[in-house]
Amino acid sequence: SGIGDGNRHNHDRLPILLAGGPAAGRHGHLRLARETPLANLYLSALRWAGVRANRFADSTGSLFD
Repeated sequence: SGIGDGNRHNHDRLPILLAGGPAAGRHGHLRLARETPLANLYLSALRWAGVRANRFADSTGSLFD
C-alpha cells in the first residue's frame, strides 16, 4: 500500500521491500532509511537500470551514495 497510516492518509514510514537479482548489486542487505524521501529509492532503481540521473522528484541522493 502507498499509505503509511490509513486513518490519516499519509505516506510517511512506509514499509518497503525491494527484491532484485544481480543487477541490484547487493544481496542480503537490510537498510533502514528513516526520514528519507521515497524518491531516493526511485533514483537508486533508475541508476540500477542504467539511467544516468542525478535527481528524481524530491530526492536528496541515491540510497547507496
